[in-house]
Amino acid sequence: MRNKKFLALSMAILLILLAVAGCGKKDDAVVDKPTDTAGGENDEVAAIDSEQYLNLILSAEPSTLDASKGSDSYSNGILNNVLEPLTRLEEDENQANFLAPAGAENWEHNEDGTVWTFKIRDSVWSDGVKVRAQDYEYGIKRSVAKETAAPYAYLLTPIKNAEKVNSGELSVEELGVKSLDDNTLEITLESPTPYFLSLTYQRVMLPQREDIVEQYGDKYGSELDTLVYNGPFTLTSWVHNSELILTKNENYWGKDEVKLQNINLKIIQDENAVYNSLSNGSVDLATANKPEWKEKFMKDENLTHLEVVNPNTFFMFFNTQDKVFKNANIRKAFSAAINREELANVIFHGVHAPAYGWVPPNINIGDDEYRTVAESPVKKLADQNPDPKALLIKGLEELGMDPDPSKLTVKISLGATDQWFRTFGEYLQQMYIKNLGVNFEVEQMEWPVFNSNVEEGDFQIGYMAWGAEFNDPIAMLSLLKSDSAAIGTGWVNPRYDELIELSAKEMDPVKRLEYFKEAEKILLYDEAALAPVVYQRLNVFQYKYVNNLGVTPFGTQGYKYGFTQGR
Repeated sequence: MRNKKFLALSMAILLILLAVAGCGKKDDAVVDKPTDTAGGENDEVAAIDSEQYLNLILSAEPSTLDASKGSDSYSNGILNNVLEPLTRLEEDENQANFLAPAGAENWEHNEDGTVWTFKIRDSVWSDGVKVRAQDYEYGIKRSVAKETAAPYAYLLTPIKNAEKVNSGELSVEELGVKSLDDNTLEITLESPTPYFLSLTYQRVMLPQREDIVEQYGDKYGSELDTLVYNGPFTLTSWVHNSELILTKNENYWGKDEVKLQNINLKIIQDENAVYNSLSNGSVDLATANKPEWKEKFMKDENLTHLEVVNPNTFFMFFNTQDKVFKNANIRKAFSAAINREELANVIFHGVHAPAYGWVPPNINIGDDEYRTVAESPVKKLADQNPDPKALLIKGLEELGMDPDPSKLTVKISLGATDQWFRTFGEYLQQMYIKNLGVNFEVEQMEWPVFNSNVEEGDFQIGYMAWGAEFNDPIAMLSLLKSDSAAIGTGWVNPRYDELIELSAKEMDPVKRLEYFKEAEKILLYDEAALAPVVYQRLNVFQYKYVNNLGVTPFGTQGYKYGFTQGR
């Protein structure tokens, strides 16, 4: 079985920490640049706090800082700040995104857009070794190589021969990526790809040092001393399950733009502990969706409120290799039995929105938001099956099992052990007992254990969330292709694969929309390989002295331009 890893966005109180991901209105204006009446550069620097640091929260331990092997949001946020991608998706003063040069100072492509050439800027790693085009080449090839089992390898399928390399049909030397010299990287695509530049700031295209990876082997990315950095910050402390500290990288090519000296990241899972930490000022930023805490923080004149709309879908997913959940009607029953409106109101305090499709809001197709022009397959499934128990009985009969739902025991695995997840598990238990009449068990465990179990196929139902990596429906829909190791359903559908492949090469947004609509119908209505639950909405509060952290859902500028003023 292929290794499978996951994006650990499964926290219902997801904290916007490593890059305040999301977009929406700000209740108070954030100072974009430190200024004074003179407006001079020296005065500008003097206007900000003399001590530049942030105290923030992670809600779980990063699974690994191996850029190829990890997939959770916690590690991704760290990597955005300690490694330098070819490009960064940064934000202007109006929070509009623009593609900025980063590890590559410029790039060009041939006439049909199939060959891209990136000029790698002169810079050095944190240990003083020159950053070379070969480091980007190695990082990309390692992510695609079959033996790496990178969960995000599917993102790189537009690159020439990537699918064949990832399947083991071709050697990694056949991948369409090569360094022409120390400062020139050439990438050849299978065909023109409308979203290719959006891949150049993804973790699977981050640079990696071959000598370091080979030196530490399986330990690479698991401990502080197995890593080197070429981004704005370095990781200077990593106390597992407790704290990480980022420190300004004095070897970074753009160090003059980096104001923050330290970012202290405390790992705190308990919801009330997070709220109390924000309330007493021991952390500078946190999410608060509980009504009573949201109301309290809204009244605090020291805090700025950001209403965040993230392109994230919280969902349940089924192990289609399981003896029970290999049946589509059983999976459809468990999806149709979810009362999404009630769940959104009771469990998520009315903050999140019920999810009736896989692709979340804020994802565009052409000039339109996809969710406004696409159908809602989950809504259709629920409306057509007001008694989901009938679907369950039909599925049990198809499997030759006892059709009495009360004789069936199923288990959901949850990748967290805090009180919120206990409450969530109890709610699901009551819901499924009521709507399906089954024996429903809840198993809670720490995220790394959950992650490992799902990799091994040791689960029946899982729960987590996923955020789109870039602004295109394919960012979500490609996750369920049979060659993707992203979400461990074990599900395979040739027509679904074909539709995603067609959409990846099609430049006409009207045709792409039709491909996506059919694919989403197969995924959620015909086969129910997973069951979307809610779309994420967040209320983020930060102290007014915090400035210039990224706020857009796809941005990758991280802490690079952050600073404090008036702490």
